[in-house]
Amino acid sequence: MTTGSPEGPPPQWKDIHQSILSTLDALNASTSWIATAATVGIEPVFERVLQQVCGPAEVSPQAYIEHITRDTGMRREVQQRLSRLMENPKLVTMRREAQRREAEHQLHVLHYVLSGKQPPEWVWATIDEDQREQLREAAESGEERDDQLLPRVQRAIHKLEVTPGIYGLCEDCYAIILLERLQLVPWAECCAACQRKREGVPDQAPEPEVRVTYF
Repeated sequence: MTTGSPEGPPPQWKDIHQSILSTLDALNASTSWIATAATVGIEPVFERVLQQVCGPAEVSPQAYIEHITRDTGMRREVQQRLSRLMENPKLVTMRREAQRREAEHQLHVLHYVLSGKQPPEWVWATIDEDQREQLREAAESGEERDDQLLPRVQRAIHKLEVTPGIYGLCEDCYAIILLERLQLVPWAECCAACQRKREGVPDQAPEPEVRVTYF
């Protein structure tokens, strides 16, 4: 397989590039890839596309990546396609649902440590015996108790169980809280900008839009 070196004829980069763009466009019009992307991210999906197109052309995916890294126009076209995939409404919905489930799991575990109340069976069943023992010790010792954090965790659990549609929405501006923030702070009540306002922190520049970049 050629790597685009001077030792052999140069690959037909334009044709390969157009095939990759067409494949990414076709993916965006289908749903077969969404479950994979929602579970493990868009990277494996993109890698599979590279293998499907570059393999028959006898070009390594890495050689293609190196080529478009040097070509601003080609790189921009690929990044635009990947961004569209990431913005696919069905993928966004699945990612948020998966994040809600993970957040609920984290919140119940944290609630156990903070309050001593054992989490629901579906949460407890996912924890191995060693972790259970560590959690029991932490809960029984009371060293992790936090009277300020506990009610916030309880409120977040209530949202997830009773009104799941509003979990992940900022209580102040009603915007969707970034998934990255909820992954770090699953009990977050508001977006980062509104949290700064609550804390009296001076306004900062708007949070940059998360872009998909691989090269």
